[in-house]
Amino acid sequence: MFWLKAYNRRESLSDAQLERLLSELKDQVERYRVAIRNYPPDRMEQHGQPFLDGLEGRVTEVTRLMNDRATPKN
Repeated sequence: MFWLKAYNRRESLSDAQLERLLSELKDQVERYRVAIRNYPPDRMEQHGQPFLDGLEGRVTEVTRLMNDRATPKN
């Protein structure tokens, strides 16, 4: 699982590696959305949505980190 190891080391990754990680995380989100389409409501509530929220949170965190690096500091 490249993306999980990379996410755990996200602060030390280069900009190119961060872009690759962000792309992989977005792919993971889309694949998971497809995978959980037919989950019953109880399974979706207990497992599907929390995991999806976690993945989307990782996408947000990596995007924030990339934006922070792109913003010049005075």
